[in-house]
Amino acid sequence: MLQKIVFQDNIYQLSRSIDTVYEGLLLDLSDEFFFDKTVDDLLFFDVSIQKLFKYIQVNDQVAGYSNILQSLYTCQSRYIQLIESLIQGNAGMKEKFAPLIPKLCSIRDLHYSQKSELSKKIQKTDKNSDSHEIVSQNELSELLNF
Repeated sequence: MLQKIVFQDNIYQLSRSIDTVYEGLLLDLSDEFFFDKTVDDLLFFDVSIQKLFKYIQVNDQVAGYSNILQSLYTCQSRYIQLIESLIQGNAGMKEKFAPLIPKLCSIRDLHYSQKSELSKKIQKTDKNSDSHEIVSQNELSELLNF
């Protein structure tokens, strides 16, 4: 049974956590202390974004759906940027991440695919919301005849 999820709060926290890891990898951190934690965080972000993506797909009637899609799109973009920096060797502990590059590439590709789907959903939702916001001539007449 799907419990009530406050999508915006979860996405916000996930985005902030991604930013924290990204900024941490810009520092000269000791891999002895931070490598395992960083890998755990990367895998947590991957699974969490995928779950949120699945949940939002089946809950398209949730209030603020368009905003949720856009927030998830931004969160996923940040995650991809983090993964890209590791793949390109532009982050700390790059020697330790070298054996994980194939796995990171497959994660990145999956998230690029989901990001593309989100983009399409956002465009579709924006078109639908535009048509819902237009007041027809009959509705306008009813509103003016109070």
